[in-house]
Amino acid sequence: MAKKKAKKQANLAAEIKKMEEAKRKAAPVSKDKKINFDSWYHQRKDRIPKQHMKEILKADFLARGIIGEATLEEFDKALELYGVKL
Repeated sequence: MAKKKAKKQANLAAEIKKMEEAKRKAAPVSKDKKINFDSWYHQRKDRIPKQHMKEILKADFLARGIIGEATLEEFDKALELYGVKL
């Protein structure tokens, strides 16, 4: 009985995780709104290959003149100039 309960809870947790992920992806984000690097990275980290570390990207972006806040498009363009296409 305990195994069934644990399995049911695991299935429920997986279902909730999928629903939350879909909700985050569907959340509208204004492209004209300026955000900081950490917010941009948090939104894009699942689409950026793991070998490109956050600190290296941030340093590259600073060298390209993106300091402080920028739009999603500006960060995405800097990422493309770095060599990673989303």
